[in-house]
Amino acid sequence: MSETLIRAGGTTGRPASARQLRRWVRRRQVATLGSIGLETVYLAVLAAAMTVALFGPPLGRTLWPAGPLPDPHPLTVVALVGVGAAGLLAALRRLGPVVIGRPDASWLLASPVPRRGLLLPPLARVLALASLLGAAGAGAGVARLAARPVDVGALLGWATAGAAGGALLATAATAGQRDPAWARRLDRLVAAVLLGGGAAALVAPEVPAPRVPAPAAALLWGAATVAVTAAALAVAGTVRRLDAFPDRRLRGTATLVGAHLDAVYAVEPSYLSDLWERRSWQGRRLRSTPVRRPLGLPVEVAHDLLVLRRKRRRLGWLAAATLLPALLADAPGWLLALVVCAGALGCADTTLDAVRRDGRQPALLRLTGRTGRQVVAARFLTPAVLATLWSAVALTGLAVRSGLPPGPWCLLGLAVGPAVAAAALRRARSRPVDHSMPMVDTPMGSFTPGPLIWLLTGPDLLVVLALPTLAAMLDVTGTGGPGPARLLLQAALSALGAAAYLLLGADRRRSLL
Repeated sequence: MSETLIRAGGTTGRPASARQLRRWVRRRQVATLGSIGLETVYLAVLAAAMTVALFGPPLGRTLWPAGPLPDPHPLTVVALVGVGAAGLLAALRRLGPVVIGRPDASWLLASPVPRRGLLLPPLARVLALASLLGAAGAGAGVARLAARPVDVGALLGWATAGAAGGALLATAATAGQRDPAWARRLDRLVAAVLLGGGAAALVAPEVPAPRVPAPAAALLWGAATVAVTAAALAVAGTVRRLDAFPDRRLRGTATLVGAHLDAVYAVEPSYLSDLWERRSWQGRRLRSTPVRRPLGLPVEVAHDLLVLRRKRRRLGWLAAATLLPALLADAPGWLLALVVCAGALGCADTTLDAVRRDGRQPALLRLTGRTGRQVVAARFLTPAVLATLWSAVALTGLAVRSGLPPGPWCLLGLAVGPAVAAAALRRARSRPVDHSMPMVDTPMGSFTPGPLIWLLTGPDLLVVLALPTLAAMLDVTGTGGPGPARLLLQAALSALGAAAYLLLGADRRRSLL
């Protein structure tokens, strides 16, 4: 190691810096593997162009509508800004945010290289990403609220303030990664801001308030200057403290991000659910608790109830997520349907890691002496209750805040719950991606359908069984809200679909799931 450091440092005979080491490694990689070819560049540019052509126009119309929206309530604006900042901070906390590669974490982190030079490039990437997201969020807010034509100076001022705010959030997330006590404070702050902002946005229309005029240019640019100065001071303090960054947190983040990159490279995302589950239990202190069977329920249901007891934090976040559809009440119908379906599926998946574990380790199932059908039916009960409650509360809040036609939306949510649970159970029991399937030829090239089939496993069943609810949210038939006929149809589809899946989708033999 020392000889490598001296050789990379040149003729001075002193150990190399992190920049010299990276240059030395890059030259040898190019000499061994070659540089990036024109074919790779062409494919990357073509993929970017196709993405912009497909998703650019609808995204542009959403971020920059033809006319401004009606004057929002000031409390709504403050709440949305707080929720957006807290969401960005939570995403940065989940990302790391300072991430180094696994090779650097394996040998470069342990070498006598200045820690500041090693961590400056990933810190710069995080700051650039957060600043870009902050500027984009501020620009989108101005585009949706400002009068037409939009003042270019005001747009630049708000974008500058948003970029400085994003940099401040990135430095706060970096401090949380470095200091566990600061991380706990940040997590509590994020939770409080998200819950408070969601509640404030819900009650804002009922609170009378006068119209707030747009700030003057001098005031806006003064606030932007203060924000940029504060961001610069925070970044300078973060760079000065990079030498005290702990190795353990850098290695853990490098391993996690590397596993996700492996999943993207190998097109094998099926094992990420197990990775996330192990990470959620990592470092927790659990006491041995006897499994009680209330009301004579199966032992699998008792185990699911024990898991829920130990996942109280996730249950709290799921309860708070029921406010999200109501916050997006002015969004298009397809977005509301997507949010409700995704939230219900995520709620039902809270205890379904046991199903994935039973499928990977059938020996544990043999010890119980129960058939696969009995186990699947028992594992279905808890997700069905969770999805039913979540859907009912979410649809009720959405009906109160949005312009959906009147009707028994709460009952419709109760009726669609079993269908969501069946789809989540099908998703949890899905096999890994099948890469041996024959290629499918299209005018834009050939692709293997294995990843697409894996991605649609579960949502396909939900679309079929929850069709009346989706039609009511999208109002594709023009018949209004959920009447008695649509409610009965949804209840019948959920009951028959769940029963058919439990009877036909599970094996009656023992030790098989």
